[in-house]
Amino acid sequence: MDAGMKIFIPLRAFKAFKEQSLQSIRWAEPIVKKHRVKLAVENHKDWKAQELVDIIKNISSPWVGVTLDFGNNISLLEDPMEVITTLAPYAFSTHVKDMGLGEYEQGFLLSEVPLGSGVVDLSAAVALCKKMNPGITFNLEMITRDPLEIPCFSEGYWPTFPQTPAPQLAKIIQMVRTKKFAGALPSVKNLAFEEKLAFEEKNVLECLQYSKNTLGLG
Repeated sequence: MDAGMKIFIPLRAFKAFKEQSLQSIRWAEPIVKKHRVKLAVENHKDWKAQELVDIIKNISSPWVGVTLDFGNNISLLEDPMEVITTLAPYAFSTHVKDMGLGEYEQGFLLSEVPLGSGVVDLSAAVALCKKMNPGITFNLEMITRDPLEIPCFSEGYWPTFPQTPAPQLAKIIQMVRTKKFAGALPSVKNLAFEEKLAFEEKNVLECLQYSKNTLGLG
């Protein structure tokens, strides 16, 4: 299961993670090239969109690209459509998801929600991905869990974002407040095991129906 947002304290922890990640991709590239298998690196609450583009450009291999997750980078204060626009030209595959937002005292809450009920412009995202790569793979990622806490009002959030402009934070907080998820965000902490399974299945089936009927996928 996704462990949530990566927070590195102090900054040197992030720098070590970054160098280790880059080295792993460098080691992997000759292997995937030899076997003609594409490696798609996900934007997984670690790299900002442009940082991931810079990594892919630095590797400079037709065998290394991106798994474009439609919602993860909201946790890094990035607008989802801006992220999709930035990464789509490099994407081999996707995690199609929609995101619901809520407030809490240290920042905001972020949840995967059934497609069409959140803040991601899914039709525009799918169309852009198809335009950039007609052979792109669309994968549904509907994780049913408790909301992730994005503690952007706490000091510990910021060591790896020293140059994030205030307007970027303000834009996301405005999105949280003006596009707050209708009703309660999905939660499973008080559900029995069988109830969790039933809730997850319900959400996945809703997403598959929306994907087929509205997005023309599946």
